[in-house]
Amino acid sequence: MDQSSPSDQPSAPESSDSPVWRRALDNPWLMLAMLFFVTAALGIPFLWMSRGFSTVAKVVLTVVVLLWTALILWLFWLVMVWSWTRVSDALGW
Repeated sequence: MDQSSPSDQPSAPESSDSPVWRRALDNPWLMLAMLFFVTAALGIPFLWMSRGFSTVAKVVLTVVVLLWTALILWLFWLVMVWSWTRVSDALGW
């Protein structure tokens, strides 16, 4: 009788059993791209769900992403002020 124990069987990689969204969250490069180019501060909960970073890295990345988001919003505000002054000058307000 051939009785092989579960440890004798080759185990499938953990990623093959996990859903696609979990693999995407656990991919560090994809997570960084999503944080800095797509979601900004709205992606911080996904960062903390990710298993691709240590707790220290998550804290550091959270601070960096918040600073990045503040920079994006400040630049957006500058463009809007510049646009508003151009439009108001053209309309003679």
